[in-house]
Amino acid sequence: MKDLDHQTTDIGTLVAAQEKGYALAQPFYVSDAIFAQDVENVFYHDWQLAGHISEIPEAGDYFLFEMMKESVIVVRGKGGDVHALANVCRHRGSRVCIEPRGNTKRFTCPYHAWAFNLDGSLFNARMLDEEHDRSKLGLKPVAVEVFHGMIYVSLSDAPASFDRLRADLNPVLAPFGLERTKIAHRESYPVRANWKLLVENYNECYHCTAAHPEFARSHVTHMAAERIEPLNAEMQARSKAAGVPTDYFDCIGSARPKGSPDYAYNRYSLFEGYMTGSEDGAALAPLLGHITAYDSGASDVYIGILNPMLIYCDHALIYRFIPVDKGTSIQEIIWLVHEDAEEGEDYDLERLKWLWDVTTVADKRIIEKNQEGVNSRFYEPGPLVAMEAYTQRFIEAYLTTLTKD
Repeated sequence: MKDLDHQTTDIGTLVAAQEKGYALAQPFYVSDAIFAQDVENVFYHDWQLAGHISEIPEAGDYFLFEMMKESVIVVRGKGGDVHALANVCRHRGSRVCIEPRGNTKRFTCPYHAWAFNLDGSLFNARMLDEEHDRSKLGLKPVAVEVFHGMIYVSLSDAPASFDRLRADLNPVLAPFGLERTKIAHRESYPVRANWKLLVENYNECYHCTAAHPEFARSHVTHMAAERIEPLNAEMQARSKAAGVPTDYFDCIGSARPKGSPDYAYNRYSLFEGYMTGSEDGAALAPLLGHITAYDSGASDVYIGILNPMLIYCDHALIYRFIPVDKGTSIQEIIWLVHEDAEEGEDYDLERLKWLWDVTTVADKRIIEKNQEGVNSRFYEPGPLVAMEAYTQRFIEAYLTTLTKD
């Protein structure tokens, strides 16, 4: 690490001192000032996963997306479009929508009963003088994108475009039919650590051999690249026969393409005998989308720096790393299965969630101990190894986002 006053919280100084291939300096994990900048430039500016389209199948269905001090209403409009609306009344600022999810014909503020249509336009403001332009008093829109069934929102006034992301990821995601899945289960894991430690941990499997024996016996990502390549080569033929794309897109060397959210895709083979991410290697649920057979592979997908995803042939998992404050975070996992799959008949919930539940419980312990060490006066950023390439990629994307104009 370049010479640095460890007490500094000046972001420009810290970023300038950051050495490529090294972990971040202590202030990035413990500073109130840097966390405040994270809120503005990362949490509010970047695209965040809000939910899945299956949560709002009918007109008037809605749920609330909460990010720090902000609340967003995500609702299915009368024409089928998805709207995202700031949950702030245009009268005197009350929260308009109180219940976390439900169905309604319109939103009515509980304070003074101003009513808003599903698209956010003002329906009624009782006793409001006619001189006011009611067309300018609707709920403020929030940027929203629906991408293969996943709903993303950005609180930025000028969010990055999804155009490049769609062009690159559509071909590799389309066969999985993620828009025709539903939520089988979701669970939250509170973690006493800065959010960056959660993301860094997720982005590398250098720790997996020792920390995750359940994961390591089925997934190859804890091995060196030269040992993985022959397994991936064998998977190619299986993938082609199963209808899984074999032209894999991987932008590991390009953190945050200009004008676009950060994104990446990579598919890799599981070990022999494992069809999916299960305890015994056996299938867990009906095949997704247009997939016709198991290629014994798994896809890593990144959209934004807080929203990784993992796709097997028969189910998928969405991760949400949710910052609470500088030293507290939540890791939420959402398990997706085919929309026609029925619990108890087509899948067993405990088998479905076993691997990533046991892995995340172990990660919670690891990350909290990591935070304790980072808090120490003896902490100094160390060099990353080759297996931490995605952690390096995250650091680059984070610093670029943190210092955006």
